[in-house]
Amino acid sequence: MKVLPYAAIFTFVAGLSLLVAGFAFSNEDGTAAPAATTVPFDLRTQAPADTPTPLPTDVPTPSPTPTPVPFDGSIARMIAPSVGIDHAIEEIGITNNQLETPKDGVGKIGWYYIYPKPGFLKNAVFAAHVNYNFKQGPFASLAKIKAGDKVTIQMQDGPTYVYEVIFYQRYDVNSIPMGELIDAPTRPAGEEWITLITCGGRFQQTQDNGLGEYLDRDVVIAKRIS
Repeated sequence: MKVLPYAAIFTFVAGLSLLVAGFAFSNEDGTAAPAATTVPFDLRTQAPADTPTPLPTDVPTPSPTPTPVPFDGSIARMIAPSVGIDHAIEEIGITNNQLETPKDGVGKIGWYYIYPKPGFLKNAVFAAHVNYNFKQGPFASLAKIKAGDKVTIQMQDGPTYVYEVIFYQRYDVNSIPMGELIDAPTRPAGEEWITLITCGGRFQQTQDNGLGEYLDRDVVIAKRIS
């Protein structure tokens, strides 16, 4: 798996203005993003319900079972029917100290291969456009996502992983905590997440033809359930 050294990630994250510039999506069309119909929610830190502590019993110690090796093939597709996502995956990274955006702005979702891959019990980071050159992008309706919605990741010639949405928030582009979103410090040990990032909210026209950039970023986190 291709992952930048941990220290290098945080050296890059420290330059937040450069990092966020990678999400400027300067070629998106001039129409405003769909209005968010979802109230921001965060289910990441909910405490589990109290359950009675069972009395100890004498039971045989089970034999340990080998930990399966994660599937390390390519990521084929992301599917989330509730918000119209059914798109192929494109591997993207860093160019000129900026996070890349998908080269196919309409047909593909980008996965940052410099960060963990789905299936490895960490946090995989994806990005896609809301719209691109006057066309609807893969994450056009991401702001409408709801807690509990399902997101499926299909691996090429491999397993399928299912995730449940636990977090949605809209951030100002100047204050989005990219380091925290990538490193996921609140992720419980052994729990796997995917983080989806796109543009949204306020739109600022920068060109006479209506093109411009969004001033906000929509972020969704989902945890793996199967």
